[in-house]
Amino acid sequence: MNSPFANIFMALQQRIQSQVSAITYIDQDLGQLKTTSRPPVSWPCVLIDFEDFTFDNMGDNVQTAKGIVVLRLGFAPFSNSSQFTPTTYLQQSISYYDLEWTLHKAVQGWAPGDDFGSLNRSAASTQKRNDNYRVRELRYSIAFEDYSTKVQQQYASPLIVVDEEIEL
Repeated sequence: MNSPFANIFMALQQRIQSQVSAITYIDQDLGQLKTTSRPPVSWPCVLIDFEDFTFDNMGDNVQTAKGIVVLRLGFAPFSNSSQFTPTTYLQQSISYYDLEWTLHKAVQGWAPGDDFGSLNRSAASTQKRNDNYRVRELRYSIAFEDYSTKVQQQYASPLIVVDEEIEL
C-alpha cells in the first residue's frame, strides 16, 4: 500500500489482533456504532479512524503530518455495576476497563512502521449513549513525514571534450 493511512491502519489491525486477543472485531470506523439498533460488529470491537490531521511544508513538496488516531472500543451490554451488584457480576460489568488498559499498553509508544512516529495517548472518553452499549474512545497522536510528492532533481552529466593532450 502507498497511503500512510492505509499502512497505519493495517499495522494497527495486526498489532491489536496479536497483542489483545480478547478483541474479536477490528475494522475502519464507518459509523457502525452510531446506530441504536444492533451494530454490525462482534463484541468487543475496535474501530479505527484518523482525525484532525494537519500538514506543514518542509520544502521540495515534502510535508510533515500530525494528527489523531482514534480507537473506538465497543462492548455489548453487561449487567449493572451499582454498589448493590454482586461482586462476580460487578467484575464482569466493569471488565472493559481492563481490556481498555490492555489495548492501551499494546499501542502506547508503539510505531506502526519505520516511517512513522510512535502513538501517544492524548485523550480517553466515554460516548454517552441511549442504549446499553459501552463505547470508549481512545485518541492517540502520531506524526510522520510525507516524501511522496518530493520534487525529484534531474542532474545532467557534464560533457567534457578534450581536443588536445596537455603536456606536464
